[in-house]
Amino acid sequence: MTAPQPIHSLHLSTARTWRGGENQLLLLCAGLQARGQKATIVAPKESPLHERARDEGVATRALTIRGEVDPAGTWRLARLLRQVQPEILHLHDAHAVLPGQLAARALPAGKLAVIAHRRTVFKVRSKWKYGGRVDRVIAISAAAKEQLLLAGVPEAKVAVIHSGLRFPEALDRASPEVANLRKDLGLQDGDVLVAHAAALSPEKRQADLVSALGAIFNFPKGKELDKVKGSEKPRVFLAIAGTGELEADLKRHVREAGLENWVRLLGFQRDLRPLWAAADVAAFVSESEGLCTALIEAQGAGLPAVVTRAGGMVEVIAEGETGLLADVGDVNGIAEHLRRFAEDGALRAKMGAAARNRAREKFSADALADQTLALYRAVRGVKQTGA
Repeated sequence: MTAPQPIHSLHLSTARTWRGGENQLLLLCAGLQARGQKATIVAPKESPLHERARDEGVATRALTIRGEVDPAGTWRLARLLRQVQPEILHLHDAHAVLPGQLAARALPAGKLAVIAHRRTVFKVRSKWKYGGRVDRVIAISAAAKEQLLLAGVPEAKVAVIHSGLRFPEALDRASPEVANLRKDLGLQDGDVLVAHAAALSPEKRQADLVSALGAIFNFPKGKELDKVKGSEKPRVFLAIAGTGELEADLKRHVREAGLENWVRLLGFQRDLRPLWAAADVAAFVSESEGLCTALIEAQGAGLPAVVTRAGGMVEVIAEGETGLLADVGDVNGIAEHLRRFAEDGALRAKMGAAARNRAREKFSADALADQTLALYRAVRGVKQTGA
């Protein structure tokens, strides 16, 4: 049987920052290349994605599109499409969808299929956003798909493909980088560390995590670490990795709660493996999540998790098996779950082992590449037959 011909796909990102979506794009293109496909990333020259793609040997072209309405950027993209003649144009963020569709007119519909990626569970403003030249929309979760259907996008046009990750071997707690991190955080043997990693933005609700930490053992303000009421119980700390618009507000919230000794803001961390290895529990309390790749990464590293019932996170967690769920904004419920994990090491170990197995099986980078390539082939088959 003749092997299918390789498919050339062009992947457009307008992002100038590095978040989960950009990591997913890079993993997908690396996976496609490993499968003998031709995949080229198109991203702003100054973006971390452009730099990291070159570092990993993934083909990349520098092109900046400034927002959804950018005639000059759209024209440059159309010119690039005419030059390289890809078979798939894959649009990876919201600002890429409109200029991508306009630029796609540079090639006949029968020669170029357009795929859009939907990574959020925010309300879709209009079904027309994914009309026009968009042949399929990839939703990263059932929750993201539901929003597309509510907006009137035909179900036959939507495919659910979960985000996927590479899962390296977890670092050992005794390894130098992990031991040094726990030391830098002021942790002693027996202390419990709750880890969180995300952009510091409103929908992530990191202030709820800080408030929940303060509620766990009713820490009195200003108390020294060795004089905390309830010190016969495990001491619980919170480490937050990430930067963003709410960083100053979050620092003020920590200070006003009297939790400077208990909460550490780590800033941006390119490699989160030391944090996951140093931690005992992960926590994500967003009000909106398409899926949450940081949660997948933490679960894959063997951490049980406390998460809110927001978007696709409920698809990552197997409640009662790999983590515990709370309602969005339920600080007391979040605190109670954290308290339960802090006081029960056997529960942490049991759920952590289940989390590691489930995440690595269900949310792998290989599954992401295989399922996306299958979609490309299906769409190209339809295009080529004229159906």
